Amino acid sequence: MKAIYMNELAQEYFPRSTKRSAVTQLRRWVVLCVPLQHRLEELSFHKGQRVLTPLQHEAVVEFLGEPGE
Repeated sequence: MKAIYMNELAQEYFPRSTKRSAVTQLRRWVVLCVPLQHRLEELSFHKGQRVLTPLQHEAVVEFLGEPGE
C-alpha cells in the first residue's frame, strides 16, 4: 500500500460520483464502520485529514474491501 489522497481513494470506491460526493460517501462509510474508526484512531487519523498514510490506507481496504469489488 502507498500513501494516497482521500479524494483519490474515494473516487476508486465511487467512480461515478464527483470528487466531493465520493469523499462525503467514503467518510460516511468510515463513520458507519466502528471497528474501522477505532483502527484509524489507533493510526493517528484525524477528522479532515486529506492524505492517508500507507497503514491507514491498508486499514480502509481491510475493513471496506478493495475498491471495485
